[in-house]
Amino acid sequence: MKTNLRLSLRLIIYLIIILLLLALVISGVLALVTEVILPREGNEQDLGVLISVPAIFLGFMIFAGWSLGRPLYYIIRRIDLLAGGVYADPAGDRKIYSGKAARLKRPYRLFKELIIQLQALSDVLENSSQERRRLDAMRMDWVAGISHDLKTPLTYIKGYSSMMLSPQYEWTKEETTLFLTEIERKADHMQELIGDLNLSFRLDEQQAPIQLERTDLVEFVRRIVADISNDPRAGRYSLIFGAAKPHMETVLDRRLLGRALHNLILNAVLHNPPGTRVKVHIRQTARLEIDIADDGAGMSEESVERLFDKYYRGTSTDILSEGTGLGMAIARQLVLAHEGDISVASRLNEGTVITVALPLYN
Repeated sequence: MKTNLRLSLRLIIYLIIILLLLALVISGVLALVTEVILPREGNEQDLGVLISVPAIFLGFMIFAGWSLGRPLYYIIRRIDLLAGGVYADPAGDRKIYSGKAARLKRPYRLFKELIIQLQALSDVLENSSQERRRLDAMRMDWVAGISHDLKTPLTYIKGYSSMMLSPQYEWTKEETTLFLTEIERKADHMQELIGDLNLSFRLDEQQAPIQLERTDLVEFVRRIVADISNDPRAGRYSLIFGAAKPHMETVLDRRLLGRALHNLILNAVLHNPPGTRVKVHIRQTARLEIDIADDGAGMSEESVERLFDKYYRGTSTDILSEGTGLGMAIARQLVLAHEGDISVASRLNEGTVITVALPLYN
């Protein structure tokens, strides 16, 4: 609003100055014609006046048109290029700016605010375009990874099924049980992957049903930690639980938030070497905060920045190939769905701290 007001005032002042100059020039030229060039009254003087006035108007129209036309042409061309996906300045700094201070040239100063806004819009669109290209590239990598995750269990299922159906061999009961167990395990993995994909898409569309209920967060997290401690994969790790108070109440969806916290804590186990200590601590500030801290391998700055990116697969280890590649992104989406927040701090070879913040129960 202020920008539009300043631009309108500047245009009005510009037009007033043009009209005043036009009036002064007309009066001066007429005085010159009638008093100096053609002092005698008569047809020649009348003709001189008739020629002078249109010539003055024509000259001022050319001057005003040139002064207003250049910046207007630049602005129209800039908008046209932006609409076509070209974000670079068509004129370049040399044509509209002058001096070491990079000030706009005089004709362009009339539309200073509009040119600045166009440049800001161009920068935003350029950054958005680059981000979109980056996400598209990451999405392609992610889709390739997901395709591999689906193809691998299918290969096992097909292989074991073909072996069992082969008439060339007589399989023992133990071998048949082993094959069926492996088929079931791979089918469960595919079901988990498809479930994660479905949940992720539903969270994107804000369609996941969040059923909030009043819960003691301390006891809730304690049970999750105990469950992970009993997981065979956590046998060589040290899990510690603590809380600033014995009871802290909030409202949450026990199933969905439990899944997010379970995934976050289990990742601290799976992605660190044996012997790593994982400490889960709950404290109360302006919100309820759950710290999941480990003294393990830590992460690079790139991994920290992109840890919760849906299309980022930061590693290709065997550990990740057993997962869906969506766990951290879903965990963040579930925390946000509870009006909470999640942050991570990590340094290589020093460990990682993930903090989940939830609103207090009122």
